[in-house]
Amino acid sequence: MSMSLLASARPSARECTYNLFRNRPRPELLCAVPEHWPVPRFLDLEGWTFERPLHDADIAPAGFEDRAASVGVRFNGFYLFQVTAWQGKVAA
Repeated sequence: MSMSLLASARPSARECTYNLFRNRPRPELLCAVPEHWPVPRFLDLEGWTFERPLHDADIAPAGFEDRAASVGVRFNGFYLFQVTAWQGKVAA
């Protein structure tokens, strides 16, 4: 089998750094905006808070999908995703 047909063990790098914003009334809802894009107007201070940057080498939060983020940004300029209770739990 050719070596070029083998899948890489390293996951693909994120295309950019995202700024993550968390919804105040529904904290399980997050919005990712590429750092070089303008922040959408709906991300106001009353309803949203800046969470953190998500760099290409960082582990993504539960619920964040790189491919879906890329598509969402291409069409909308942002990517909304939700962290569910089971995704957010840490094993004991």
